[in-house]
Amino acid sequence: MTQDQISGMFRKAINVLFVSNPRGTSIGVLIGVLLDGLLGLISPMTKLWGWANISAIKIWHLMAGGVVIMNLPTYLTRKKVDPSILNAIDYIEEQKKNRTITGWQASQMYRNLHQKVLESVTLDDRTQATANSLQAVSTEPIDSEKHDK
Repeated sequence: MTQDQISGMFRKAINVLFVSNPRGTSIGVLIGVLLDGLLGLISPMTKLWGWANISAIKIWHLMAGGVVIMNLPTYLTRKKVDPSILNAIDYIEEQKKNRTITGWQASQMYRNLHQKVLESVTLDDRTQATANSLQAVSTEPIDSEKHDK
């Protein structure tokens, strides 16, 4: 992977975090910046005592830690997959393993399951706006600057 591809992936990941949980991500960045300021105040004392080298901790470490801490509760409380969907997937896998169905039949069954799940999903306005924003972010080109030239 090139550095441009890596930075593009990081940019998309950050965009997704800001779209899916803008308040938590923003507060996480703010916490990181505030902790950096606090460590800047404390670092002369720690150098005097010689018990820790806080200068090795950079602002990027603190900001990333703040974002992780603020997005962790959202990640941990995400909704689980409906057991009926998991049972349907297990059934399809079992049929493939037993060779009762062919690969293309399994693919068709997955497509049908996917369509039924999508039909059953109803989103409130806020969730639909978030889903639309995530879709827009995930489909934008990685190197948009090159396309503008």
